[in-house]
Amino acid sequence: MPARSAARSAGGAASGAEPEASAYTLTFRADDGSGVPSGLAEADVEVDFGEQHDRVPHVSDDGIEEAWRRQLLSAPRTWDAPKFRLASILVSSTAGGTTGDGRAAPAVVLRVGSTSYKEHVGTSTSSRDAASRRALREDGLATFGSESAHLSDALGVETTLETCDGGLVLLRRAAGVVGSVGKFNGPSGHPEPELCVSGRAAAAADDDDESSRASKSALVLSELFASILRECVEETGVPVASLSPPRLVGAMRDGFGKPDLLFRVETTHDSSQVVAAARRARDAWESDAVVVVSATPPADANAPVDARFHEKLTRLFWARCPETMAATTRAMAECLWPKTDESRRFREALRGSGSHVVTSEDFVW
Repeated sequence: MPARSAARSAGGAASGAEPEASAYTLTFRADDGSGVPSGLAEADVEVDFGEQHDRVPHVSDDGIEEAWRRQLLSAPRTWDAPKFRLASILVSSTAGGTTGDGRAAPAVVLRVGSTSYKEHVGTSTSSRDAASRRALREDGLATFGSESAHLSDALGVETTLETCDGGLVLLRRAAGVVGSVGKFNGPSGHPEPELCVSGRAAAAADDDDESSRASKSALVLSELFASILRECVEETGVPVASLSPPRLVGAMRDGFGKPDLLFRVETTHDSSQVVAAARRARDAWESDAVVVVSATPPADANAPVDARFHEKLTRLFWARCPETMAATTRAMAECLWPKTDESRRFREALRGSGSHVVTSEDFVW
């Protein structure tokens, strides 16, 4: 969808130039002790939405406008739009129990405020010079105890789309999208405040009214989960009726500090059906290749891969290859296959073999 391409463009503009574009930190994993996390349903998650979670203005905020002008010169199709801001994630110590009023206790609480794409460009991308970005972090830490206090922290979403025959769908980002061009990711984008609340005005209105705050928070939660289904439909063309309810499996931040929620979604379509549908998807222009990799990590770097799936990309996905996979997608692979001795040996063997090098002949659209 167009909002996705705009929102990704700044963060990926430096993908070949700065280490922030490929670095990431896995900040939360819904580990239920069973290996691959089944994830959290919408009912297991709570949102605390309000202006108290907005970014704190900084004395250097004139630099946001300067960065925005610079961004428009390099990517004229970019436009400003409201975004949600992920201030923090609280993992509940009472998950599985009840709250004081008898409600089921959530597993996690997402503290969400409002921001904009312009603030994202002006605080958390290479359109703002590195020294200014560093000053924002240092001042936030010194004054508020948080490096992200002055950052946009615009919230994105990405999912694995799991086919009924055991595959994961990956899309290679086309040049027109700008962000992470040439790298693979799952269906991804941003939740849209305009579909449920009207940004800061809604967050501030009736702020003392507890029922109003709870209602807005519930709307935001619904949009977070609904947004990833929209991305699946718009980017792969599969019908929404074929999709399972999303389950939250983790969260990450890239090297610029930008957060994403990571989901799992299943489809009743098989790999060949998804590939065929993707060619007709509404947002097919955003991708120049679609591949399906095995949802099961190979036993080792030389183990055979099910012939139904792309062998080379299967290895690169599970190896979390930075040359091939977007940062969000690498975080997803780590979320599904945590850092263990087995996964470490697999990654080292793959990179030592040189098979992480990819050419255009490896893919067919």
